[in-house]
Amino acid sequence: MDNLLLNTFSRKIRAYLPELWRKVSKEEFSVERKSGYKDIVTSVDLEIEENLKSFLHNLFPDAAYLGEESGPDVRSSTMWIVDPVDGTTNFSKSNPHYSTQIALYTENRVVLAVTYDHNRKETFHAIEGQGAYLNNKRIWVSKTRELREATSHVGLQYSSETSFERITRRINRAIKICRGVRITGSACLDFAYVAAGRADIFWEEKLKPWDVASGVLLVKEAGGFVGSCLKEPLDLLDPNVLVANNSPELVEEFRERVLYD
Repeated sequence: MDNLLLNTFSRKIRAYLPELWRKVSKEEFSVERKSGYKDIVTSVDLEIEENLKSFLHNLFPDAAYLGEESGPDVRSSTMWIVDPVDGTTNFSKSNPHYSTQIALYTENRVVLAVTYDHNRKETFHAIEGQGAYLNNKRIWVSKTRELREATSHVGLQYSSETSFERITRRINRAIKICRGVRITGSACLDFAYVAAGRADIFWEEKLKPWDVASGVLLVKEAGGFVGSCLKEPLDLLDPNVLVANNSPELVEEFRERVLYD
């Protein structure tokens, strides 16, 4: 896809997201269950998604739209992949650690990524081949080489009993080996933090495309490693993800001592 067009898309999205968040009704919002009591949606999720769906269609009418709340079954060769509020549980409890992510997927890869943290006024963005940025300043992954010096972020998925049991065993091992283990509640920001060198590793199972699409490109463009936390290739549309800095030694040690039984 044409770089001039991608840069135009990125610039307009980055300008629109702060404006959108200023307009949403955050003071009084409703919370509803989706698949269960741990899986919720708020009226703010729905409001933001509806606005983004219209905005992105006007920006690029030829792209389909895959969003967490309005189109989970959409699959297209070219599509926007959107999470209106990643970290909904945090948001619902006034925990200011959540974000909005938008990615443009085409020809089996992500070519544009934006992750916006409204509370910190931080915008992470990347375009394929152009690097990763935080508030328009270039960012890079960390230089940590040893697991005992590494900070590892992880997410907990409750949708699969098998993956939940496996990941709790892995967390137990990581706690004993890594310098720090963090569960933040926003996978999109976990990716962004690896890209910016704020974390050295992030892994999680049974995610969705809108959890990972922006982050995968951010980490790649920041010079990091992107793969699967299982013994399989990474599938962006059904992701079990492992991202890290660019140290092969760190990735290998993490796989051997934490991931694999």
